[in-house]
Amino acid sequence: MERFLARKPRLQHDIPGWVENSEFFITICCDPRGRNQLCRPKTAQIILEAFKYYQEHTFCRVELLVLMPDHLHAILRIPDSLSLGIWIFQMKHWLSRRAEINFQENFFDHRLRSFSSASQKWKYVNMNPVRAGYTRRPEDWPYRFTANDFT
Repeated sequence: MERFLARKPRLQHDIPGWVENSEFFITICCDPRGRNQLCRPKTAQIILEAFKYYQEHTFCRVELLVLMPDHLHAILRIPDSLSLGIWIFQMKHWLSRRAEINFQENFFDHRLRSFSSASQKWKYVNMNPVRAGYTRRPEDWPYRFTANDFT
């Protein structure tokens, strides 16, 4: 007898119309997990250039980007005229072809609604390489980029 597992429903990533230039905490994971696809100098440079391009063309404003071997975290703003889901889909598609990264199909996002929430997520993302044991101080992680790296 064959068993069918229910598929998880897709998360809606639409931004309510009353929100202007939403700030998000996002996580994008690679497939498979556990394999280093992102923390390589050439790959990191391609990712950095992609985010710079998006920022220069006002598709986002990056506050913090941290690459881990099999996922990335970012704190960023996108214009309210853009769909976060479409924006990330296009970025992942381009990076997959250009840097040969295999991403998981979906992503995690959390809209930051307050200074307190933004501060908490910034600290979480910033300390990720330290918690993972890759470095003692966040600023020593070579795959950590702040707003200054995008100007």
